[in-house]
Amino acid sequence: METSIKVAPQMPSTFKEFTGHNSPLDENCAAQLQFVHPLKQSEKNYALHRQNLNFQMLRNREGLAAPLKLTMELKSVSKVGHLPFLPSNNVARDVLTGQDELISFGDLFNNEEHCEYIRQPHAVMEKELGMF
Repeated sequence: METSIKVAPQMPSTFKEFTGHNSPLDENCAAQLQFVHPLKQSEKNYALHRQNLNFQMLRNREGLAAPLKLTMELKSVSKVGHLPFLPSNNVARDVLTGQDELISFGDLFNNEEHCEYIRQPHAVMEKELGMF
């Protein structure tokens, strides 16, 4: 039976000094002492690690051409432009990665940046072209 690995929290060697009034964005001593879980960084990069693993397995199974083709398709899909007043939802990228078949928290509890909104097309294009 395996023994569990215990991770001890690490204390910073020095603290950053600050002067003046603390705003919510200032880093204070409590924020510097706060324990960060070791899996936080791993979970943050989970999608990228999973994609790299899938590409590596695809390369081992089918050769270099298959992951290279998928990578080129993903890159070309991400460069597709649209008018600046239309929100982009990256449907083609979701189809290539298989994310279109999954229901996630973003689908149920819509974030503010993903909500449907309509801006005035003429005002946005004038600002984009520097004509305002």
